[in-house]
Parts: sequence; C-alpha cells; structure tokens
Amino acid sequence: MAERIPDEALVVRGGRNLPEDLRRSIQTHPSGVTGASVECCEGLAVQELAGAIPHRQIGVTTVGAVRAAGGDVVRTSGRSPHHATLVGLGPDEASRLFSPTIPNPARKP
Repeated sequence: MAERIPDEALVVRGGRNLPEDLRRSIQTHPSGVTGASVECCEGLAVQELAGAIPHRQIGVTTVGAVRAAGGDVVRTSGRSPHHATLVGLGPDEASRLFSPTIPNPARKP
C-alpha cells in the first residue's frame, strides 16, 4: 500500500480550475487511478510545487481539505517527483477547493 500523504501537505493544481476545466482533465493514470493531476509533497512551499506547472495561475489547498470534502490525494508518477492524483471529488467540489486561483509564483513575468 502506498504511503499516506499527511493532511498538512499542500496540493497545487495549475490552470483556472473551473468546473469545466476539471471535468476535461479527469483521466485515468497509467497506474489505474482516476482523477486530476496535482503536485503535492509534505514540507514543500507553494513556489516549489508550482515549479513543475506550466500554467500562469494555480489553485492551492491541503490534503486535509481534500479529505474533509470526501476525496483523497494519492502519489502517482508524472513529470515531477511530486506528482499526485486528486481522486474521489467531482469537478464542482474540486473547483471550490482550488479557488480562487493565484498567479503561479514559479513563473517569471
């Protein structure tokens, strides 16, 4: 069984994070997990997690908030070592957690 990500870990997702954006982005990962791609790691700051995200804006929440809403965040492979997948939430609920968005602090203006 995969190691459980602590509740206090930040979860960062790129883009506008509107319900329609999340609806389009929910896919099945090669590992068989279905959900939306995120960056997540205990002990890292938003800017560190956002470094792997090409979007100009990001949404930020915590693993604990995702779990409180009925979902979870599980580690999955991806373009960074901190890639994970948000599972168990519909697009509307996920959008609420990642809103409002903020400018991506890892992108140069």
